[in-house]
Amino acid sequence: MSAVENVKEIADLIKRFNDIELNRRILNLENEVLDLSHERRRAEEKVKDLERALRFKGDLVFRTPYYWLDGDPVPHCSGCWESKNLAVHVLKVRIPGLGPQMQCPSCKYNYGHTAIA
Repeated sequence: MSAVENVKEIADLIKRFNDIELNRRILNLENEVLDLSHERRRAEEKVKDLERALRFKGDLVFRTPYYWLDGDPVPHCSGCWESKNLAVHVLKVRIPGLGPQMQCPSCKYNYGHTAIA
């Protein structure tokens, strides 16, 4: 039985005594327990997000001039990753007079015609 269920069960028992002050305190306790449950859930989600980010960071490999993720055929911008911790895929763009280029859509860094290995 969870803490929330325990508090509700106790609240139901106390209501039988019809003590207004006691009922008010139990209601406050219920709200506090619910708030703590929500905070715990948010903390658990944050831990999962941080664990995913840490795994992702460990899986990225730098091969000049990009960062690569195993199994991902599109590289990530090294400037965005190193300066802002943003994993941004570089895109192939056509620049008139220069032909196909690799460019970061976030920082707009132009990698030139660097081939993707």
